[in-house]
Amino acid sequence: MAAMALPPRVLDQSVDPRFPAPMRRFVELYQLPRVTIEMSGDDGCLLLYRHFTRRHPRYRVIRNKAWGVALLSLPDTYEAYIAGGARRHMRGHVSRATRGGYTFGPLDPLASLDEIMDINRSAETRQGRPMHPDYLDGEAVATYLRGAGEVYGVRDSDGRLRAYADLRQCGAIACMSRLLGHAEHLAQGVMYLLLAGIIRSLIERRSATGQPTWFMYDTFPGASVGLAQFKRAIGCEPHRVTWRWSGVASQIASGA
Repeated sequence: MAAMALPPRVLDQSVDPRFPAPMRRFVELYQLPRVTIEMSGDDGCLLLYRHFTRRHPRYRVIRNKAWGVALLSLPDTYEAYIAGGARRHMRGHVSRATRGGYTFGPLDPLASLDEIMDINRSAETRQGRPMHPDYLDGEAVATYLRGAGEVYGVRDSDGRLRAYADLRQCGAIACMSRLLGHAEHLAQGVMYLLLAGIIRSLIERRSATGQPTWFMYDTFPGASVGLAQFKRAIGCEPHRVTWRWSGVASQIASGA
């Protein structure tokens, strides 16, 4: 079985460099911090849990989302999150977007479908890969958005949507799904403003309700170098995760 590779800067440089590369990558993954996260919620959350815990499509001996999961442990306050040298890069981009008149807020995605399609079609490739056809077909996007969880966006000074993301809180964890910005506005910091707004909202929710305690942005294995750096810039680090389900019964859960 080929080794799962983490992008540069994620790897633990303490592993003996004399080891063969596949063995070093395996050891680096094995040594990641281990956490157990309990999921609960609606049928959408149950589908996520099943996706996370099914066999990996390529590495059949492990679970799909178990190694190198990009997690942020939500702090008690937004001020604690955004402070310090580790968030300097993020603060700079958030400040640039704010000075440029961009604003963050919740979004009714179907009412903004045309703007979302404009964002999706603003670049032919993302992270070096062609845009998936499901992002370019209006009906497919509308169908996806009808089943989405919470959707947030960033608008420019004219009120035009320039970035959006959806996530679903499943008990102790809030899971990021689609995250896209208009290609012509990425340099203005819109993605950092979007993530900062989402994380602030989650921290405030945790303060009020006790959950979520974790924010997840997929995994580091498989991410491009640039995407891995972005995940680290917003505070995510790779973990090994054991998933537990404690949600309510549903038609999906009962197999109906």
